[in-house]
Amino acid sequence: MFYTACLTRGGLNFPGGDMIQDLPIPQEHLHNFRPGVGGSGLVRQQNQLSMLERYGLRPSSRVLEIGCGVGWLAYNLAYRLTEEGGYAGLDVSEVVVDWLNDNYASRLANYRFDLLDVKNARYRPSGSHKPEHVRFPHEDDQFDIACAFNVFVYITAQGITNYLHEVARVLRPGGVGLMTFKAIFDGDLGPREGTREYVPVRKGVYTRRPEHDGWAMAYDDALIRSMIDRAGLDTCAFEIGEWHRSPSATLPHGPDLYVVTPKRHRRSPGRDPRRRIWQRLAPLRTTSSTDVADVND
Repeated sequence: MFYTACLTRGGLNFPGGDMIQDLPIPQEHLHNFRPGVGGSGLVRQQNQLSMLERYGLRPSSRVLEIGCGVGWLAYNLAYRLTEEGGYAGLDVSEVVVDWLNDNYASRLANYRFDLLDVKNARYRPSGSHKPEHVRFPHEDDQFDIACAFNVFVYITAQGITNYLHEVARVLRPGGVGLMTFKAIFDGDLGPREGTREYVPVRKGVYTRRPEHDGWAMAYDDALIRSMIDRAGLDTCAFEIGEWHRSPSATLPHGPDLYVVTPKRHRRSPGRDPRRRIWQRLAPLRTTSSTDVADVND
């Protein structure tokens, strides 16, 4: 169960009491990733929080992050979530998960981190399970928000579909999922990022790294929406990424954001528990998503 004591600062409640005051910052050297160029790591943090807030983050929200990395979102949410809320992180790095449990979950009772022993071409090539067979270590209907930022560029279509099934399973009635992709649209001519073009590897599937299977993947928008639909989710909002407009290797390359909700919770319009969520979400959005992605993979 997620719970913790609250500390009041300037009229706002923060979880964790005095322990949050000396919460260590994430250690980026623990994970084999680059946060971006020119300070874009901070921009990434700010933009991810902004996206969560746009789509319903509240102090009482229970949040699942798929691919939590070194824990920047977990760190920032520690100052936003109250005792009614909570955070759970999943990652394929055992070193990172151990550090986060030792330094965050040990201090914040509404936090937990779990290792996904999943085969990943870049981050866990010796993983025991294929992504299409993994089950998240959480019961059904546990979370108000689930997010996967810059994760699906390193997973095959079969694995993505399974991850999306798991998102549908663990989201509560009225919950939302924020999933980022590199989406290819009709009319995209020679889609590229930095100095590398995306090349087709099979129908609807592209990569910037054909020499590395499962690295830097992109998918047709139609295929992404089909995967979302087959997983039992509706796409209720969309924000196009800056990477479509920014071919330069020196500029941020925000991916495309798909906001989803579970189909299984749909009821008659007069009794739909998601009514407030649907009112809050604009129709299919085409404004910019500025979550900063790795640009030199």
